[in-house]
Amino acid sequence: MTLRQCFDEFILSRRLADLSPKTVIDYQQFIEPFLQSVSPDLPLDELGQDRITLYISGLLGRPLSKSTRATYIRHLKVFLKWVQAEYDVRYDYKRIKVPKSPKKNVRIYSPDELREIFSHIHAENEWLTLRNKCIVALMYDSGLRQSEVCSLRRSGVSFSEHRLTVYGKGCKERTVPLGSLTARFMDGYLSLCPFQSGKVFVNRHGGDLTNNAVKLLVSRISAELPFEFSSHKLRHNFATNYCIDQYEEHGQVDIYKLMILLGHEDIETTRRYLHHANEIISSQNCISHLDKLYSGKT
Repeated sequence: MTLRQCFDEFILSRRLADLSPKTVIDYQQFIEPFLQSVSPDLPLDELGQDRITLYISGLLGRPLSKSTRATYIRHLKVFLKWVQAEYDVRYDYKRIKVPKSPKKNVRIYSPDELREIFSHIHAENEWLTLRNKCIVALMYDSGLRQSEVCSLRRSGVSFSEHRLTVYGKGCKERTVPLGSLTARFMDGYLSLCPFQSGKVFVNRHGGDLTNNAVKLLVSRISAELPFEFSSHKLRHNFATNYCIDQYEEHGQVDIYKLMILLGHEDIETTRRYLHHANEIISSQNCISHLDKLYSGKT
């Protein structure tokens, strides 16, 4: 068996595991360079630790960010772990160390920045403008991913109960909150939209809205702003603000509820938002000892 044949089997196994198409594409994109580097026609029994180490060393020498390198190596490790479980190979995947990505806190938008974001959302007519504002509001105030915005169905919207039913990764269903402002954007958009569809959002011709269309919308808005802006940052803002709001309201944060709202499988993925929120809460509640000492003195 060649390395290419083995990789094709691996990709098939990912599809049979019902992973999302995007996840499967990510595996193809980030592992294919490894195949090209060591040769797709290489017999599997000739794939040793030396070839793997040489490829990873080459990655470390390329002008890539630490996060990008880590992504390549992480996907490769998953593939090689699968190969080792399925076939008798001469390497040890556990010796592959995924470098830590640099920790970078997500920018939490201030009220003024939020107003600026929405002031830059405009289109050639009112229904499209309201549609675009609703899309941004859903990602910021309900924590939706781009794909979840596009797949949102009218039957999953409950204005009276202020909630939405969305389908996340792996077609898993969950319920998320619907804020009043977002609901007003959505109600206005649906009232003016000239097309009928089972989906909430349609494109300007009445067809299904695609992930790429949302990505382009966000890119256009970002180009007009003096600070970083993206779909991921909107979702991260939702998660961090949830933690801060819960602490201010109840004096504690139920991280498991946030995990459910975000559609995470692993609680550790959710904990990073709690950590960032705790940093913000701690800094806000910090009493400056220097200010105490010199209060009223010049």
